[in-house]
Amino acid sequence: MAQTIEIQGEGHGGGVSLASFMQLLEYESKSCTLKVVSGRISGSFFFEEGNLIDAECGEATGEDAVYDLLALDKPAFKVGDADDRMQRITRPLTHFLLNAATKRDEKQQDNGAGNMQNDARGTANVQGNPAVEKLIETIVRIGGVKHYYLLNRQGKMITQSSRNQKIGDFIAYSIVCGIQMRKSLDVKGPHRIRLVLDNGEVLLIMPGAGMIIAVLLDEETSTSEVAAKLRDTLSQKME
Repeated sequence: MAQTIEIQGEGHGGGVSLASFMQLLEYESKSCTLKVVSGRISGSFFFEEGNLIDAECGEATGEDAVYDLLALDKPAFKVGDADDRMQRITRPLTHFLLNAATKRDEKQQDNGAGNMQNDARGTANVQGNPAVEKLIETIVRIGGVKHYYLLNRQGKMITQSSRNQKIGDFIAYSIVCGIQMRKSLDVKGPHRIRLVLDNGEVLLIMPGAGMIIAVLLDEETSTSEVAAKLRDTLSQKME
């Protein structure tokens, strides 16, 4: 009998978003059904030993249903018993979470997001911090960078050029997964993480001594060249 979790969340209630809760189910290798509701729209994610194997939302199933559910506004969600489902999904959960976050980001840009440099440099975390200001100036001069995200070593967002507030959680989660792999394999790193989106764009994540830098690149940009330009700043104290 699959183990179930008697938890109910709602939107961002208690600081838990739908994406973060799904990552928790994956991390704890849970087998369950995650039921999601937003207004008149409802659906379910189906997990088997932490793997997302299927989803349904209205008439949509599989990957289409995943994106439909992740796009819901302030969804309520709760966990139920596992269901014996056909596996329609083979891509990892992180693939869907990152692409869904990018789609939200692009939608917000179409609704009037401002200039990449001016938006971030007006925040309290940046003003009065010459090291971060210099880093931002370096990043915005690199061709092919669409957005940047700067986090401290605890995974808290310092500043970002995007209005998408959820991608910071994903970046921190990626670093945690990398550290877990390092410990399991008894190796060094990760020095950088490269994730390719469906549209060809690349999210490059680079943990350093002072902070975590992530940049969203267009598909034509060399991640090695960008990493080389940012490598010197990673050893500097940013906070």
